[in-house]
Amino acid sequence: MTSARLGGVLFLLLSGCYGYFAGTIPLDYWSEQEVFNARSLPYAIACASVLCALLLILVPGPGTDWAFARQLNWRPALLLLMLMSAYGALLETLGFIVATILFLVTAFLCLGVQSIPRAALVAFGIGLVFWLLMDQLGIYLAPGDLVENLLAYIAGEPD
Repeated sequence: MTSARLGGVLFLLLSGCYGYFAGTIPLDYWSEQEVFNARSLPYAIACASVLCALLLILVPGPGTDWAFARQLNWRPALLLLMLMSAYGALLETLGFIVATILFLVTAFLCLGVQSIPRAALVAFGIGLVFWLLMDQLGIYLAPGDLVENLLAYIAGEPD
């Protein structure tokens, strides 16, 4: 068994577990019968991953040379992994729009974008358009504890 096929088997196991756990995503009562719900995209990702894993296993390939891996720029990839983890951790506190804008701006900077105002403008546009799209689809994205507390403070409501 080659290392590519071994990687394919491991990827197949990971994809299968991802697909299994995608089925445990809770659904609202009114979205259970909908064509597109919270499980749709995870199921599509799991199916695509299983297909790629099967291709890795079944398609014969030449011997893998891992020398190219040392030449890759690993720093941005690791920074993006940490940013994605921070994004998930801060999503409930900051809310979708604020967390998405912060994530995208820092991701753009990690990837080498030089213009901070341009990165902020693009991030704001992407975050707002995606939020509006989700709103039109009827998917509620909470504004976050920070925004709710700020609005309550402005309105003069006690805690």
